[in-house]
Amino acid sequence: MSISFCTLAIYAPYRQRARRLFVSAPWLSWVVLTDEPDDFADLPVRAIRHQPTGPMAVDYLARLPLTGDGRGAAAYHDKRFALLAALENSATAVYVDADSHFTTKPKLSAVQPGIAALPVVGRSVAQHLSTCGSWRLPAFLDLARHLTGDTKILFDACWCHETLIAITKDGHESRFFEAWSDAADFLQAREVYSGEGGVIGLAAAIAGWQVDFRVLNGLGASIEHEGGGPKVE
Repeated sequence: MSISFCTLAIYAPYRQRARRLFVSAPWLSWVVLTDEPDDFADLPVRAIRHQPTGPMAVDYLARLPLTGDGRGAAAYHDKRFALLAALENSATAVYVDADSHFTTKPKLSAVQPGIAALPVVGRSVAQHLSTCGSWRLPAFLDLARHLTGDTKILFDACWCHETLIAITKDGHESRFFEAWSDAADFLQAREVYSGEGGVIGLAAAIAGWQVDFRVLNGLGASIEHEGGGPKVE
């Protein structure tokens, strides 16, 4: 099965970190969506110029409400475009946050059709929102009604930790990405810039996918993720 890895690198601190990511795993096939493709001209990666459709780190730092401390992490819904680009020539796309790097060379198990994520949260969207960033719950209730007509899906869909996810084609991926795009537009229009993992989980449920929380564990163990919110340098 063909696999492409991808990331999103908008703004200099993320381009620098993406370079480190690629250098740490040169044996992988990489796609990067970026504002400056020339920054990757010396590396064997497919660099695609991308104009953001949602807020990037510079926006969170300059003008949007603070994230973290119970408010939920910043959402980067544009990473869906990196996954779509990687799927153009591969059966599976694996998204890795740019502020990550490989510490060992992993063995990737066979990835089943649909979606895979790390078992970081392990709760439904409704359960996670009840204890983490509960201010987002009213917006997600409205979102669920917008997407499906009622709120039941919030209790059925799993929250998908967004730093490492894999999508494998099975004919339903277009429905997944359409739902993700619709949800991103819906929340951003209401100035809700957090809850990306919930949106991914809802889109997966709409596509009819069960989230595989096992297959990426070995890969995740080989990756060190910096985290800590939007980067300034």
